[in-house]
Amino acid sequence: MFYPAAAQEEKVLAGKVIDIDGPRLYTDRLSDRSWYQAYMGMATFLNERLRTDDKTQAVIQFYIGGRAGIGRNSKVEIVTMRSLENVREGALKIDSGTFWAKFDKQEKEFRIQTAGGVIGIEGTELLVNVEEETKITEVLLFEGQVRVTDNDGKEQLLSPGDYASFGGPRGMCVLSYPAPSLRTLVVERFPKFSSFLAAQNVTSIPKPASPTLIRGFNSQRDDLLTVLSKAQAMAGETASGLQANAGSGPPSFSWTSVPGADSYALYVAEDQKMEEILFSGNADSTSLTVPSGAPGLESGNYYWAVVALDKNGKPLGNPAQAVFQTPGWVSNGVSLEEDA
Repeated sequence: MFYPAAAQEEKVLAGKVIDIDGPRLYTDRLSDRSWYQAYMGMATFLNERLRTDDKTQAVIQFYIGGRAGIGRNSKVEIVTMRSLENVREGALKIDSGTFWAKFDKQEKEFRIQTAGGVIGIEGTELLVNVEEETKITEVLLFEGQVRVTDNDGKEQLLSPGDYASFGGPRGMCVLSYPAPSLRTLVVERFPKFSSFLAAQNVTSIPKPASPTLIRGFNSQRDDLLTVLSKAQAMAGETASGLQANAGSGPPSFSWTSVPGADSYALYVAEDQKMEEILFSGNADSTSLTVPSGAPGLESGNYYWAVVALDKNGKPLGNPAQAVFQTPGWVSNGVSLEEDA
């Protein structure tokens, strides 16, 4: 993967994108000038900025333990409060939008910074909403305890069922609800986001009554990481005739059709086990070119795999895999207004 030269020494793994519901999750890849299309399975790094458009929501798995959901029209930065060398002492900066997190018990306090103040976490489940215009921060706590401190230094310890609002002209406001009522409030206020989160099966937020609401954009098909995991554990129809063309631009791939295949899933990775994924996507035909807005590649060898899918998006067999070589490709990124 290509990264700006200024960011080479600061590249420290923070987590991985494990789900994307929607067309456009963006990453700056530690650049202060460009945005790139992000893909499922892609690693995330400390000091990296992520943002979604008005149709996209995503989930990140953190290496310190826990998951975080990024709602639509949201801007998040993965930062640390002190040292880049200590990933276990981390923080997130939420510029705007809706953010859900469920963290494992931490050795040191994990912090969420917003325009309204700081939220200190040692292991809990909560939802944070930050209004872009007013900079008001809302915190809804489902499990554990958090300590919130507004910009005036006022501090409040929250317990499960508590709702806090701070950062606005009226100062901090804290209300207490029965925990089930607070979860119902989340479903009412953020129906698409809460439905997406409920599908992760790790949250106390209730699942929607209608299964059609679970995924707002990608319906109920398995995500690409689930598809890959299932395919690696099965036999069956496998694509053949794998060809890669990786010149000076985005690489393109082709393969022969598989009987019974309705579509295909394609992956590009740094390792043979396909654990360090750089690109993942779907193809309706037997070829696919990595979009020009994807992060570029350094020169070297990479692995790619293709999985045949039936009409329901289920794998038909084991991934077909090959190696390709590229002289390197520097991406110009995407405009946030354009389709990547």
